[in-house]
Amino acid sequence: MRDTPMRNELFPVWAIFLMVGLGSADSMSAYSLEDNEQWKSYNWQLVIKSIWLFLLIDSYFRDRSKEMIATECLFVVLAIKYDERARALLAASQHSLERTSKVVADYMREQKIGRASHGEVDLFSMTECTYLVRGEEERWVNTFVRAKRFIKRCLWKTEATPAPAPDYQMTLDKEKLITIDKVWKCRGGLLSSAGDPHNKLKDICLSFSLFKLLRLRYAGYSLPQEAYKKTWYLIRQGLLSQEDSYKRVFRVVEVELMFLFDFFYTKYSIMFQPGRLLVKLMEFTNVVMGIWATKSLLKDYKRPNNNCQLATMPNGLSVNVLVTSVMIISFTIMELMQFIFMGFSEWAKVIWICKYVEEESWQNNAWIEWMIRAICGVRLLKPWERKLRQYSFLEQCFFKPCGLLNNESMAAYIDQTRDGQRQSKPIKLPKEVKQAVFHALKSNCDTKLKNGQVSLREKNVFEKLSWACQLETQTQVIIVWHIATSFCENQKPIRSGSPGWTNFLVATTLSKYLAYLVAFAPRLLPDHPYVAEYVFDQAIIEARIFFKRCKKIEERINKIKHNGNSAHEESGSSMHEETLHKESVITRGATLGNQLVNYIEDNETMWKILADFWVEQMLYVAPSDNAKAHIGHLARGGEFVTHLWALLSHAGFERDPSSV
Repeated sequence: MRDTPMRNELFPVWAIFLMVGLGSADSMSAYSLEDNEQWKSYNWQLVIKSIWLFLLIDSYFRDRSKEMIATECLFVVLAIKYDERARALLAASQHSLERTSKVVADYMREQKIGRASHGEVDLFSMTECTYLVRGEEERWVNTFVRAKRFIKRCLWKTEATPAPAPDYQMTLDKEKLITIDKVWKCRGGLLSSAGDPHNKLKDICLSFSLFKLLRLRYAGYSLPQEAYKKTWYLIRQGLLSQEDSYKRVFRVVEVELMFLFDFFYTKYSIMFQPGRLLVKLMEFTNVVMGIWATKSLLKDYKRPNNNCQLATMPNGLSVNVLVTSVMIISFTIMELMQFIFMGFSEWAKVIWICKYVEEESWQNNAWIEWMIRAICGVRLLKPWERKLRQYSFLEQCFFKPCGLLNNESMAAYIDQTRDGQRQSKPIKLPKEVKQAVFHALKSNCDTKLKNGQVSLREKNVFEKLSWACQLETQTQVIIVWHIATSFCENQKPIRSGSPGWTNFLVATTLSKYLAYLVAFAPRLLPDHPYVAEYVFDQAIIEARIFFKRCKKIEERINKIKHNGNSAHEESGSSMHEETLHKESVITRGATLGNQLVNYIEDNETMWKILADFWVEQMLYVAPSDNAKAHIGHLARGGEFVTHLWALLSHAGFERDPSSV
């Protein structure tokens, strides 16, 4: 545009529209966690692009003109959008998060466990929970704090510098904070038992508070054991206190992960900082003025004697008018959508509810209560797909990807699909699965999780089946039990609506989901990712040798049925370790499947054993110190195991070191 011999006064306007569309038209700030860590590179790119844009504008507008008004307004909009994205990337970076999260970590360390009753911790009520919702953000709004201090210095007013805390902890003015107990104690009709009977509005604040605790894990902060114990009481005795309370827990965690996604991948954390509302109003004003000024320019280009026309279409319409109109319409639609999504986002809901709790005058205003209830009742986007991805080892073990794209030459350019790595069709997350998992979590009295051995002991089959839980890696345990479950699914299926159908559904669904995690998301599992990948690749090779020419699934099932190791069936758990190491996971899966089918005659009992095992296995793999892996998967639609990871992280659950 700058070097072309043809001068067109709309070039600077087009350039700004292109710059806006390049990276800041919507609320997205990053597409991966690595983008957040490259915030300096991004900011310098913005500086260079802005310099080139300024030179283009300067070369066209030596004096003030009508075009200059449109360009100035749109340039202000561009600057605001770029500033928001730059600050969002900085806030989500590891270094910045470590700095800003310390005040929350210090605040949580001060919290004490609830009152004692009969030697145990009493029922933990929400009215006693002092978890932080909002209020600490103003500590980090540096621009406004510095401006305030500068003005005071100009007026010869000095502020007293607070003495540092003896324990080097950051402190907060608790009177100005909005905490969970203040939300639950609010006397307004909006948050009363009649106005919010299912706690949906109050739970939004609870999700926001838990999101801040989950963010501490990514920043590397650990909390005292009392804090984890307190959260566990909140989950177990508060959220999971009723029979169908799994729905509420899932809703709370779902919204919590939505906040987590927004913080790392969108600008919302910056847009809703204290004082940013005025900036958004200024942006909206400049958008309106810029579009109006640009639209007025088009009148000059509709004249036939205009010398700045690039071209004219056969129907007489100017290309200048067409291109500019398309840009204006697209830009207007994008801006309106962004303001709508922002106005009905979970962040806006938290701010409205906290403001309602803070302002007593609002609590008697019927119009304000109606407005907040209407905003909170709208959910424009689903937080995740609410589906479970599935994988069947026996069906896909012979799958071979396209050799043109999956080879050593292309490995440096695209992600490689490995042999046997093809997903089955995803399914909608069944409510029976959620109910079974959360019921098992509620019944769990120990925060040290086992890898399925507890369920085997409860069903009195530990002596016969425990060998399949004591393999070298957890990946092998999952594959062996998955093969056995697939074999049982073919040999002893249960129809929908029949007794035992729920256990059949839970077992087969979780079996295929954990097999999917092995094949496609090994970073979410306990083993080292490469170890999991290596075990899976070796299992595919072993399966092809074991099944040989068995191309149909029925033939593979028959092969498993007729090649179950009789030595394993007879000796069970007394099998020598040497024998176990020599066998492949396919042989072990075949042996376990034959044990289940032959030794447990009652179908309902067999599927109850498998259902309880897979539920316990699901809880066992969920705890993880790799917060980055779970947050990274949020950008790809999220995973069910990430919901459990968030919940168990709050409660301080860990894997039992004695388990494999």
